[in-house]
Amino acid sequence: MTAPFVNIHTHAETGDGIELVNLDDFVAAPCATFASAGLHPWNVGKCDHQKALAAIENLCQSGKLDAVGEIGIDRAIDTDISLQMSIFKQQLDIAKRHNLPVIIHCVRAYSDFLQVLRQNPGVPMIFHGFSGNATTAEQLLAHSARLSFGHKLLTDSKLQSVFTNVPNDCIFLETDTKQLGISDIYTFAAGLKRISVDELKAIIFNNLTRLFGDRWTTVG
Repeated sequence: MTAPFVNIHTHAETGDGIELVNLDDFVAAPCATFASAGLHPWNVGKCDHQKALAAIENLCQSGKLDAVGEIGIDRAIDTDISLQMSIFKQQLDIAKRHNLPVIIHCVRAYSDFLQVLRQNPGVPMIFHGFSGNATTAEQLLAHSARLSFGHKLLTDSKLQSVFTNVPNDCIFLETDTKQLGISDIYTFAAGLKRISVDELKAIIFNNLTRLFGDRWTTVG
C-alpha cells in the first residue's frame, strides 16, 4: 500500500492526502479535520490575548486540535519581542499540558529558538517553511527539531543543499498559503533526495506517525 501525501502545514484543505490545516479563525468552531491553531506573532499586537489563549486551551481540552501553531517569534515585524516571547511561551505551555506537537513560525529568530529547544527537551517542534542555512539546520536538529520545507525549496539552491543533507527522519513538506500542489513539492524534493516519490511519501508518513501517533486518522 502506497503511503499518502502528508502536508504538514496548510491554510486551505484540499483533500490531497493528509493535511494539517491551520485554523486561522480558531475562535469559531473548527471543522472536523486534522487541525492546528495558535496565536501567530503577526496577530499578537492586535487581539485580545487572554481570549485567544483561552480559545486554544478549550480546543485542546475538547480534542479538536492535533497541534498548537503556528506560533513563534518574528523579528521582521514591529511587535515587541518580549511580548511575542511571552505569548509564545504561554502557548508552548498549553501544548505541553496536552502533549501536542508545535508548529513554529520563525523569522530571524533561530538563536531565540535554540534556547527554547534547550529548555524544552522532548517537546516536538516543527519549524515550518524552514529557510535557514546548513549551520542553523544542524543546530536545530541537534535539539531534536523537525524541519518542514515549502515552496522556497523549488527555487533556492542553497536551501536545496540544506534539504538534501537533513536526515530523512527529520523532514516534512508543506504548501502553507501557496497555490501549489503538495504533489509538486514531493516530486521536486524526491529528485533532490534521489529517491522515488513513493519512497519519500513513506518516509514522511512514518515521520508523521512517530510524532502524532494515530491522531491523523481523525481526517474526514
